[in-house]
Amino acid sequence: MTGNDPHLVVFTGAGLSAESGLLTFRGGDGLWEGHHIDQVCNQLTWKRNAAAVHRFYNDRRAAAARAEPNRAHRLLAAWQDRYHCTLITQNVDDLLERAGAWNVLHVHGRLTRMRCEACGSAWEIGANPWDPETGRCPKCASRRAVRPDVIFFHERAPLYPQMWRVLADLRPRDVLVVIGTDGAVIPIGQIAEEAPCRTVLNVLSPVPPDRWQPGMIRPDRFTRALLRPAAEAAEELDQIVSDLMRDAA
Repeated sequence: MTGNDPHLVVFTGAGLSAESGLLTFRGGDGLWEGHHIDQVCNQLTWKRNAAAVHRFYNDRRAAAARAEPNRAHRLLAAWQDRYHCTLITQNVDDLLERAGAWNVLHVHGRLTRMRCEACGSAWEIGANPWDPETGRCPKCASRRAVRPDVIFFHERAPLYPQMWRVLADLRPRDVLVVIGTDGAVIPIGQIAEEAPCRTVLNVLSPVPPDRWQPGMIRPDRFTRALLRPAAEAAEELDQIVSDLMRDAA
């Protein structure tokens, strides 16, 4: 594959991993697994809530370790073998990697990694829990500065510039696939509408009119839209993408 090949860009959210048992953290009441966002995902307050933060992400890490990649994860990994393909995900789990994908752009970080705010180092801990009382940064030995390597609210997301470049460089012969996200955090609906390429959407259902905000997805604005679970839609999704990529070759 060369830089002249059509580029398949896949942008995913929580719906990709839902059928593996990993639902979105945030419920309809605004709570994240029963916790207020300011308790467990706020750059301005996490140190004062460190015990709750580490309990929350230890639980999320354990849940992700129990989950298995589903057909949609495996399909995306297969697309990397078949096409010039970039995978961008808002998910912090490692199910894409466990399905065989590589170089996944985790724009909101990784559950399996810890980061030290004192020295900037980051390291893998896999599915293991982190004990904030005994754990230390392996580089500078800091204890209080160690946190999950996920992006909190009020914090800069360092991989966003790379993500924006990939999306801005889409050409008419490329294909953008959006799976399992409504566009509430990153306005992928608007991006897809303005992209010069063919676009494919796979979500459970449209955003209800009373919840819709600019930037969120609208199925009728995509070239093709499949409104059902990602794993269930995998075979048809593969056929649609195969046809679009073949037509562009």
